[in-house]
Amino acid sequence: TIIVLLILAGVALATLTGQGNIIENAENAVGKYNDSVDSEQQFLNEIEKYFQNYLQGVNEGNPPTPPAPTVPVDSNGLATENVTIKPDENSDVQIVIPKGFAPAILATGTTQSEPGEDGSVASIMPYEQWNNITVEDINKGIVIVDNAITHNNGQLTGTTPDFNEYVWVPIPNFEEDFKRIAWTTSYGYDNNGNIVDGTGVTHAIVQNPANDTEKQNKYWDDSTTQEYQDMLASVEHYKGFYIGRYEASGKEEGMAQSKRNQPAWDDILKTEAIDACANNALSNMHLIYGIEWDSVLNWLIGNAKISSGISEITKTMDIEDIQINSSSWGNYYDSKGDATTNPWVAFTKQNTGLNEYWKANNIYDLAGNVSEWTMERYSIDDDNSYRGGLFAADGGSNSVASRYNGNNNYKSYVRISC
Repeated sequence: TIIVLLILAGVALATLTGQGNIIENAENAVGKYNDSVDSEQQFLNEIEKYFQNYLQGVNEGNPPTPPAPTVPVDSNGLATENVTIKPDENSDVQIVIPKGFAPAILATGTTQSEPGEDGSVASIMPYEQWNNITVEDINKGIVIVDNAITHNNGQLTGTTPDFNEYVWVPIPNFEEDFKRIAWTTSYGYDNNGNIVDGTGVTHAIVQNPANDTEKQNKYWDDSTTQEYQDMLASVEHYKGFYIGRYEASGKEEGMAQSKRNQPAWDDILKTEAIDACANNALSNMHLIYGIEWDSVLNWLIGNAKISSGISEITKTMDIEDIQINSSSWGNYYDSKGDATTNPWVAFTKQNTGLNEYWKANNIYDLAGNVSEWTMERYSIDDDNSYRGGLFAADGGSNSVASRYNGNNNYKSYVRISC
């Protein structure tokens, strides 16, 4: 029995461990199964890749096309978020394209229009070109619009266009470029912080004394309001602000608009002007502050091209064109040079942007036409200030820097600037 059992055990061991044995067969079966799983997964991966390539329009053998980057513009080419353009990383000059807006290409085929050139908007700038905006473009005034240009392809015929236009005022250095300026015709502070009336005296460009809150609140702008503080924070953060390209229109709609070839909204109380600017779909719009007005003028000096007092000659704006006499680039009864080209008629109020010689850095009618209500006070009293001169005045005593007072019931020939 023992011998038989030993023989059977030997046969069993040989069967299990020998050629074609059960263990080897089992191992082979497991290996082949794993190979088939790998092959099947590879086949499934190939099928998935094929479908991906098919959906992306890629022929077999070519790598799939990566998805197009998301651009912050809608189907009309208007920004869906605030977009900051900084052409030179070594410079603080930049422009922010707000949500719902796009830069404009003017009739000149560029972002710029010199005195006498057609400055109307021809189209919006495609998003692909936004990064081509240069520091020089920004310094000369970039126009933005709040709608796709669909009104007669941008060719205005006297009817209301379907877009508003604004101009970016760069403030690269907040401390140096954004401040109140004491002009000849205005009350202000001298360099020692003393109040002076300015009559016949040319003051240096000075800022209100930062350590005298009482004086700041009684003169110029009321800095105690949240709107004013928000405005300061915005200008410092974004390194600039927007101003209406044209004198405000929109009296019938009850909200201030910045549109070409429209009747300027004048004969309006200051309180009504404040409401007209605030009653707008655009965020943070307000009646212009004195510090904003003066900062615009300061930006123009040595930078903007304007008409001279001699026909068919242009010049770079200097302080005299701001402070002493603005009749060469505004609608006054004594306008000079090309500022008298058609359709100018002395003592006549004109529509917005009507004369291409009444502009500087793409902004029309700062000088002349009708005066501008501002948020600033005229003096320690509660009288209000308006700026800029008007068509029924001369460009010397009513220069663009002029500052006049009107009480709460005054509204003759005074309009809105937002």
